Amino acid sequence: MNALSVKDCVRRIIMRRFSILVVVLSMLSSGCLGWAESGPDFYGEVLTDSPVPLFELQSHDGTIFNSSVLEGKVVIVVFVYTRCPDICPVTSQNVAYVYENLGDRKDLVEVVSMTVDPWADDSTTLNQYVIDQNLSWPHLTGSVEQMEPVWSAFGVGLTTYSDDTDGDGVVDGFDTCPETPKDEPLDHHGCGLETQGGEQDNSTADSGTSGRHALPGYWVDHMTGTILIDRNMQQRVFWGDIDWNPDFVIDDIDLLLAE
Repeated sequence: MNALSVKDCVRRIIMRRFSILVVVLSMLSSGCLGWAESGPDFYGEVLTDSPVPLFELQSHDGTIFNSSVLEGKVVIVVFVYTRCPDICPVTSQNVAYVYENLGDRKDLVEVVSMTVDPWADDSTTLNQYVIDQNLSWPHLTGSVEQMEPVWSAFGVGLTTYSDDTDGDGVVDGFDTCPETPKDEPLDHHGCGLETQGGEQDNSTADSGTSGRHALPGYWVDHMTGTILIDRNMQQRVFWGDIDWNPDFVIDDIDLLLAE
């Protein structure tokens, strides 16, 4: 093989590889390869196949709230109850910070809070909570029959307790501290402060999304999290209440607004 032939062969090999590279790059840019387009990189937990059903609930101002008004907006959905002593007020203020820092984008975003304690949270009670917390968005309630399908759609793991099932003389309902002595002061998980302090961590530390709070006469166990909904009424991002980073939540909202 002479020198010219070698050069020709080398040139052909280079051109062939270049052509292959062009084809591959074209496929990547057009999304022909499934793994080339993985969607936006959210900071929160990504949710899929989670549509939001239509619902009507009572707002804190006494009006009827229809979820159809949320269509076409990015929505922040919060779950709270007014007698929650700790995480709910913090979550409300976190959401208020996020909403106020959206600037001109606020017109494209809605916030809705829903109670997980409709037995106590009527519209009057929720209205006082809105005033006390200096909030500006609808806080919704309804009958248990109205709330249950909404809770279910959002994966709210709500459980209520109204009797002393473990027979320890305390209406705690969790059975995580069955040996709680009668009349001993309790923490908000239903465990004795003196004899059982810290035992409740074994049941809740791993998930980071379960809130258990004492109410007069009964207890409420509920998922504590905030959900971002896209313009097509699909649940897209979950933020656990103890995992909040307001600036990252704003970034996730911006990703949804950019779609």
